[in-house]
Amino acid sequence: MTALRPRRRVAALALTAATLLPSPLVAATPVAADQGAASAHAEVGDPSREALQLLAQPPFPPADLGLLNTQSYPQGPPMQPASARTITTEELVKQLKKTLKPRGQHAVEEGLAVFRSAQIATVVPDLNLRAALASLAGSSAQASIKAIRSSIFHRVYFGTPPNPAATAQVVISPGGPEIVFNQRFRYEDFRRLGVILSHETLHQDSQVNNNEELINTTLHTAYYGQLLLEQPGLATSRTELSRLINTGLMALLNTRDTHGRQRLTQSTGNVLPGAANPLPSFGAAFLGITPDGGTGTDPTSTPGNANLDFYLSAITRTRQTGADFNTTTVELLNRGQAWATPRERVRLARLLELRISHPVKPDVAAQRLRPQGPLEGWGIGIEVQSESTAVARATVPGTSSDALAWPRPKRT
Repeated sequence: MTALRPRRRVAALALTAATLLPSPLVAATPVAADQGAASAHAEVGDPSREALQLLAQPPFPPADLGLLNTQSYPQGPPMQPASARTITTEELVKQLKKTLKPRGQHAVEEGLAVFRSAQIATVVPDLNLRAALASLAGSSAQASIKAIRSSIFHRVYFGTPPNPAATAQVVISPGGPEIVFNQRFRYEDFRRLGVILSHETLHQDSQVNNNEELINTTLHTAYYGQLLLEQPGLATSRTELSRLINTGLMALLNTRDTHGRQRLTQSTGNVLPGAANPLPSFGAAFLGITPDGGTGTDPTSTPGNANLDFYLSAITRTRQTGADFNTTTVELLNRGQAWATPRERVRLARLLELRISHPVKPDVAAQRLRPQGPLEGWGIGIEVQSESTAVARATVPGTSSDALAWPRPKRT
């Protein structure tokens, strides 16, 4: 019988993040925290001033709720998973080459080698999931390939997660940790499945806290943004998984300061404008809301791993080693995200059909938000867990821990 743990128990990755970094990242000079949002890619002749002026406006509201999830926007159309279809090897190879080509020939070769690997096929037998793993080659999330190749996970497959509402979960079987994807998403585009896979492979031990879920979700959402810049059509397919991760990306894009710089735990207003429950920052969905309307904190720490070091290094364009899931790493992401330039973030807002014009300057004092109930009500996470929990949870001062704790699976 497969047993569910509150989180994952596996050995740390043997290879350090630095050895996995693509050469541009290895050579990169760590950027100053406040410059990070404008230095992810070179933009010849573009000081990004106009883009930053647009981003300095209050959070952008959505124009098309059909691109977002109904958990946050219940007035939108019902969500449906991708329709059943025949998925052939030839189709996947063609799409994989198209996906990896913008990242260079080495990424194409590495991705195809992963997809065709007999060793990896024993862990990831499903073609669509194996293409999902291969699609991470040459990306910020490519260390996930090492996690699978190193046999940290026993099996990756479609099935029924312990929580049937989850997109994917890690379970412990007699053979070792396994990642089970909800079979509801069997026919989703493999590139979106790769986004979720990159999150799951970051969980490396039995300990967990709210910082860990926030950090992992931030990283996979940032990677999704980079993926959309390469493959913009993925934003508008309107499948269930697309709408789930689109909503998270919107919340992240809207979490910025009055200068338009990307942030994680502070913004100028509700980052899900018009949603069922207001949210003051992307981070607040995991850390809770303080009585004065700010974002809470979690003082606990859980161990990091080489996969985390690599992902953080790529998203912040700094060299990270020995990072843990704690407030220090949250603050790094709050002040040092460099996964897209200001112009690219404006482009992503347009891809999500957000209204980016706003003539009114934000009134931060007027937009302070109060706790609205369970964090799952914001619907920007991927792992929908049971409300029952057997692990410690961060509590926002002056509020009920049951109301504001991120739901976790209970031990079985």
